[in-house]
Amino acid sequence: MTVVPNEQNAGVICFVYRSPYEGPLGKHVRRLPDATVLDWFRRGWTEAAADPRTWVKAELGADVYGLDSIFEEAAERSLPSPGSMSDLRKLLKRHLYVEGALTVDDHSVRVSTDDDEVPLAYFFLDQSLVAAEPSRLAYALHEQWPLPASAGDDDGEPVTTFAVSTLGDVDWDTQGVVVRLRGVRLPGLPAWLRDTDVPSGWPGELTLLRAAVGPHDTDLEPALDRINRWGAWNDQYLDIEGLDGAHDEAHRIVREVMAQVAGDEKIPGPLGRRSPAGGRIAVADHLAQGVFHMDDTFGYQQMFVFDDVWAARHHYLAKSLTRWFKGKWDLL
Repeated sequence: MTVVPNEQNAGVICFVYRSPYEGPLGKHVRRLPDATVLDWFRRGWTEAAADPRTWVKAELGADVYGLDSIFEEAAERSLPSPGSMSDLRKLLKRHLYVEGALTVDDHSVRVSTDDDEVPLAYFFLDQSLVAAEPSRLAYALHEQWPLPASAGDDDGEPVTTFAVSTLGDVDWDTQGVVVRLRGVRLPGLPAWLRDTDVPSGWPGELTLLRAAVGPHDTDLEPALDRINRWGAWNDQYLDIEGLDGAHDEAHRIVREVMAQVAGDEKIPGPLGRRSPAGGRIAVADHLAQGVFHMDDTFGYQQMFVFDDVWAARHHYLAKSLTRWFKGKWDLL
């Protein structure tokens, strides 16, 4: 990968923290006024010395697991400030607390770790790298909810992409799932789901979406609302028993679950009680998106359903969103 700096890219770096603790989208993004990733760490060598954890949280806007350890070690051991990315790589490999992988190159620092509860990852990216890799980084750096809903041309092969974060005993291999449904676009998806048998290999979330579609629904908004209020769980996993059968019967089961939680502010969730009022749903012609509150500590589940018409207009978002949910920690 060759990255060529230019004047438009200079003067700022990006930080991304992928963590279920960080709000509805499970990520936190911060722009930092340093010219390079190396400059940020060099600044931390001086400014963080008195109280590394407080400084990191103030700088990045998040309590980034383990990151303060490099500045603690630097202060306690009087480590020399890194003069190059090669120096920084050696210092991080020896002194940064990481329970996963660490990658340092000329334009980034990328870390996967965990806090013994959930997998976490964080990334320092310079702007020349961001400019060079939009198909990998556009979604990671997108901060606003909802995603833009404008659509492009419909002259390609119809295909709908279903992308969702997964629950249960997740690690980076099972953090998300992506399924492509060929031959259908979003406007026709409710009818297509009603007429489709559940194949082996579908994730439980897609099986639930099919069952949640009502007999007269013409878009996905009612189905996403039912998922937002889903209250049937088997420990940390969706209880989808019976939902893979005929659609009429599957939807009857969904209506029964809805009746059991009707009017409740708190409903059963994978880790206790959850709040449907904390969920968000936005449905347009070619993009449906939802975030569903799962737990006050462990956050939200994200679900995106988009077709080739939306992807034609938002090529980089579509490509990078798909990569985000495909179960690999490293954005690059």
